Amino acid sequence: MTKREQRKLDYENQIFENWQTKRDDGKWHFILRFGLLTWGASTFALYWVIMMILGKIGGSDSVFTWFQAIYSFVFFILFGILYGLVLWNRNEKIFKRKYPYGRMK
Repeated sequence: MTKREQRKLDYENQIFENWQTKRDDGKWHFILRFGLLTWGASTFALYWVIMMILGKIGGSDSVFTWFQAIYSFVFFILFGILYGLVLWNRNEKIFKRKYPYGRMK
């Protein structure tokens, strides 16, 4: 078994074990938590820091403007929501493959 196949199997096993509890919280809760906050906001913060560091290293007098900050914030938030939606659908597909009628509690 290759490393890629092993990672896929490990991920699927993790879904089988944990997805029901995350699923019970609801789709939009998951999307907001894992897409918007975990990916969108943290990636925006990392991007902001990198832009500031590169501006200092490059000796640029131009500062990261408010327009750039708002534009990039909206961009990362929208893609964070999209990422959360894709991740939800992927996890649902994996979960339903093993439990087509839902898991018994």
